[in-house]
This record gives sequence, structure tokens and C-alpha cells, in this order.
Amino acid sequence: MRFSFLLLTFCFVADCGAHIKSGLCKPYYASIKSNKANSHRGPGREYKIRFEYIMRGTPVMITAKYDHWRLIKDPLGHESWIHKSLLSPKRFVISVGNSPVKLVSDTTETAAVVALIKKNVVMELKEVRGNWCRVSVVHASKKYKGWIKKSDVFGVFEGEIC
Repeated sequence: MRFSFLLLTFCFVADCGAHIKSGLCKPYYASIKSNKANSHRGPGREYKIRFEYIMRGTPVMITAKYDHWRLIKDPLGHESWIHKSLLSPKRFVISVGNSPVKLVSDTTETAAVVALIKKNVVMELKEVRGNWCRVSVVHASKKYKGWIKKSDVFGVFEGEIC
């Protein structure tokens, strides 16, 4: 089984961006709350839209805060500001490998393959154990559960265990 999803669309605008000091915070992961969420060049709706995220659950790293706005880094490494009401603390990961990666039944290299996951597939994060993430993903009304290598996803920190 192979999966593929559209991640985001870009809104290219000419703008110099925000020149407001932000409060740095310890980076943490969150996810996009809905199927449509705009991020901006600065911390406010008066700033031009930078990206429109069209996939609920897309993981983002929060790196700074300013009032009700969060500076995010998306799976492609782009930074923009998004209102905190558009974010969820629910954890998701997204596959980042160029070729399909294996979703396996256990945390070993020889475990049975549950599915092959294409790039940009959003998966709900259930657990992190060593170099593995236990995830679930729904495709064509069927739910797949298994383990995927940390190195094949965006949305978890290198030494993270949960």
C-alpha cells in the first residue's frame, strides 16, 4: 500500500517580513488544527499571508512566541507566524524520505512490513521508543498502525522519548 498527500500551497508575496522582537521559547512540536490555516510574514493578520496549510495534522516546530502568535518551522524548513488558535498540541509526524519508507510491525529492522509510506504522509504520533516512532495513519477508510524510524519523519526531536 502506498500513500501520498498534498502538504501545502504557497502564497508568494514580496514583503520584508516582521521586524518585531519575539520571545524565544524552548522549541516544541504542535500541529495544524484544521484543513486550512494561513501563516503570515509577521505576528499579526495585518502581515501578508506567507503560506496556506491545507492538511490538518501537519506537524510544525514552535520556536518563538509573540502575544497570541507563534513562529513556526514547517517540514520544509520554512518559517512563518501563525495564530495560536490554529495550532493543536496533538502530535503528528510527516514522512520526509524521498523513496517510500517502511511502516513495520515492531522496532526491529527485520519486522514485518505493514505498509510503504510515501513522502509527505501525515501520521498520528502515538509513542517514541529509541530511534522509532509508533504511528497510525488512515488511508481509504483503513487504519494502519506500526513503527517508523525517527530519521524518516519530521515532528520529533532526536533524543525525544515519550
